[in-house]
Amino acid sequence: MRRDEFGTASQTEIEQVANRGAIGYLGMHDAEGYPRTVPLNFVLANQCIYFHGAQAGEKFDALNTNPKVTFTIVEPYSMIPSYWLAKDYACPATVFYKSVSYRGEGRLIEDVDEKAMTLQTLMEKHQPEGNYRPITATDPMYELPLQRVSVFKITPSRVDAKFKFGQNFSVKTRLDLIAKLENRNQGIDAQTAVEIKKTLADTAE
Repeated sequence: MRRDEFGTASQTEIEQVANRGAIGYLGMHDAEGYPRTVPLNFVLANQCIYFHGAQAGEKFDALNTNPKVTFTIVEPYSMIPSYWLAKDYACPATVFYKSVSYRGEGRLIEDVDEKAMTLQTLMEKHQPEGNYRPITATDPMYELPLQRVSVFKITPSRVDAKFKFGQNFSVKTRLDLIAKLENRNQGIDAQTAVEIKKTLADTAE
């Protein structure tokens, strides 16, 4: 059950979190049947999650054995200290965040054009300044690397998003948090304040 403190998200907001995320967490079962979480670089393309790896090893073996996987992206926002919410009482301390979790099946991509598209899209995401030759299936420079690399695709059957920005707090408390964040103004505090303001707009509706 979704708790009140977690807001709903649109498809556009979900894609924004995925596109900004540098690291995602692949959930799968290892050879002994234990849950295993692996952090890795990824890209969202055509509503699917893509990542690359070696043609042998844990990910390769696990996905061939059991293609059912999860994939989670977390975008952390500001830490809210306990004393902003209660005097002396430690329990209210928390961190606001956005998260997106995918559930579906992962499979190996064999098509060289799709592999090239994936790696090119990864480069555009993580090295937007360019300064490299675009990756294409027809470029001789990339022919051997494209043969040697494994590219995996997760086709999601379900997507869940959790945006935690104090939705369960009163309007007064949220306004107070906004003021404190704007006054502290460290790191991502300004962006966190903006996200809390969005929850106030939702409340007004």
